[in-house]
Amino acid sequence: MADVNIYTKNGKLVKVYLSDSYEYVEQAYYRQKFVHSAGLPVPAVFGIRKINETQTALEMEYIEGKPLVDMYEGKGEEELTEANRVMVRLQCRIASVDASELPDLTDFYKHEITTNPYLTESKKDELLALMRSLDKGKTKLCHGDIHPYNIMYNGDKYWIIDWEDASKGDPVADACMTYFYTLRWAAKGNNRSDEQYLRMFCEESCIPREEVLAWLPVIAGVQSNINDEDDRRFILELLDRL
Repeated sequence: MADVNIYTKNGKLVKVYLSDSYEYVEQAYYRQKFVHSAGLPVPAVFGIRKINETQTALEMEYIEGKPLVDMYEGKGEEELTEANRVMVRLQCRIASVDASELPDLTDFYKHEITTNPYLTESKKDELLALMRSLDKGKTKLCHGDIHPYNIMYNGDKYWIIDWEDASKGDPVADACMTYFYTLRWAAKGNNRSDEQYLRMFCEESCIPREEVLAWLPVIAGVQSNINDEDDRRFILELLDRL
């Protein structure tokens, strides 16, 4: 995850990348520009500017609102169902876009797995082999880190933010990423949104749940390099069981 500072200026949101290269921010700009041009509910981007030798800013449309995750945490069944419905419908819209010009999602996953200090070399090889077997060369748009913190509601409509990892690939992997987040929340006792989300996604997309769950070891491997020690322990234990 990028190390950033965020503030607003002259009605724009300014996202300052504190340590990522200019080229990384430039790619983030082009990816968000691409998904915005595809007609998705995504903030417009206006440009990038170098602040100093180590910091680059990305300027974009400011969306004031609340994250969708507010509807998941400690809420009733009705709100939970609506949150999952919103999540699934937005994901299916994303998956309808051809993204042939973007980098491969599996290249991003491969980098996250191979550079992960918490995975053994044998585990890395195992996960990469599984990913190769699952990768069908699809070129549909994938967010790369799609979860309810990256969905904002401004009272008028839902917006999708944080497109640094936007890629071409298999939307099933994106859906598994979302399922993985809900699985972690369920393990903490917040709610049981994981099975409801998975059922709703499979019904809406006509994709069998087995195809989504097949990606779970790969997603767990990608996410296991996380700062929170308790979360990381849960993910690594889950990975061992899988």
